[in-house]
Amino acid sequence: MPYMSEIKQNTIGKEFTLPELCAFVAPPVLTRLVASLLTTLDDSLFVSRFLGQNALAAFSLAYPWFMFIEAIGMMVSSISVICSIKMGEKKNEEAKSDFTTTVILAFCIGLLLTIILCLFLEPILLILGETELLLPYAQTFFNVSKYYQPLILMNFVFNAFYVIAGKPKWSMYVSIANILCQFFFDWLFIVKLQVGIVGAAYANMIGHLVVTLIAIIFYSNQNREMCFFKPHSRLKELLSNIYKYGRMAALTSMAVSINTYVYNRVHLYLGGEMVVAAYTIVVNVTFIFLNSFFGLVGSTSPIASYAYGEKNAKKLSRIFRQTLILITGLILFIMAIIYFGRDIFVQLYLANSDNHELIQMVYRGFMIYPLSLITFGYNVYAQDLFNVLGNHKVSIFLSIIENIVVANIAVVAIPLIFGVENVWFCFPVAEAVTFIFTLYFLYRYRNVYGFGKDGIATAFNK
Repeated sequence: MPYMSEIKQNTIGKEFTLPELCAFVAPPVLTRLVASLLTTLDDSLFVSRFLGQNALAAFSLAYPWFMFIEAIGMMVSSISVICSIKMGEKKNEEAKSDFTTTVILAFCIGLLLTIILCLFLEPILLILGETELLLPYAQTFFNVSKYYQPLILMNFVFNAFYVIAGKPKWSMYVSIANILCQFFFDWLFIVKLQVGIVGAAYANMIGHLVVTLIAIIFYSNQNREMCFFKPHSRLKELLSNIYKYGRMAALTSMAVSINTYVYNRVHLYLGGEMVVAAYTIVVNVTFIFLNSFFGLVGSTSPIASYAYGEKNAKKLSRIFRQTLILITGLILFIMAIIYFGRDIFVQLYLANSDNHELIQMVYRGFMIYPLSLITFGYNVYAQDLFNVLGNHKVSIFLSIIENIVVANIAVVAIPLIFGVENVWFCFPVAEAVTFIFTLYFLYRYRNVYGFGKDGIATAFNK
């Protein structure tokens, strides 16, 4: 008779039908969608409407630092892949030990980042491109936000493991708690008490603290499929796995950080603060919906990892095809929301603005920039899938093509050749070119992992 722990762990190892998979991934997708929506409305909308265009531009120029933090968080939390594989191999306690050790590691890295910000804040902000006009806004925000860097990184790890714990809805619960806290305290500090941009920093800090406390309580329950366990001292092995499975995600986030830096510098040079503000609005709204793809892919990855650990080619092939169907449906849903709701988004951000040139530029951006969604979801899924299957070279190659090569060429060439008003085509072009490579590699490896109709999976026959 199997032990209860072996029965309980099979949540991500079950045979999902398409409706069951849809129900399983719905909470993480809605979490990323709602959290991104409320966070964007919370931070950038409060800043834009109540603190002005310069505060929004300063926030945008500092964005590469946040992406740098995300790169570290995504890399560290990628240990969830190897933990899913170990669970498929019935190594439950080892997986829990890896999780606990990674949480401690995330805290230590965050503490190091706090020290770096305390020592070198102004030089970092100047490197990011903050002008003399915008620097005070950024300094005021970071003078508070630098102290909760450890919480941010720990929460990346916690969020990655709710699905593995068999409780995907909890990622939605904690995100709602986070956003409600931030929304309330942003309103309190910025609108009611009028303390300025520092209010946004305090609101973020409170939100991250609440989420961290909820996660600690959740993972302290020893009846969970994933919970705190005795940490181990195999740091070399842990860091090796983090590097192996996390470098693709880290590279992607770092590339986005570099892209944002390049975009900001190009926009400042060609159009000044107004172009930076317009681009920030359109990108913020679009990324609200782009994040839902990460929720979908992130919730199916543990299932694929588990199947890979079992060497179950049939299950892996099924989850691959089911995920493609869900991505297609999500694309159609999101495209409809953006195009039918673009007037609402423009009004939300610029209702108090009398800058008609800015309004027209933002409206044009909403007509063009979201075209990138058509291929974005497939590109993200292919990169993540090859990564969890251990084909890191293909995963990293696709990420480099998408986020470094094509994106940076496009953002420099298109505005210079066709004018800054056509900067909106950069991201759609980068995604379309990447999609060609995505199709090639999926076809090339169809019989290695079982993607093809013949069901051949040579990777499991070695």
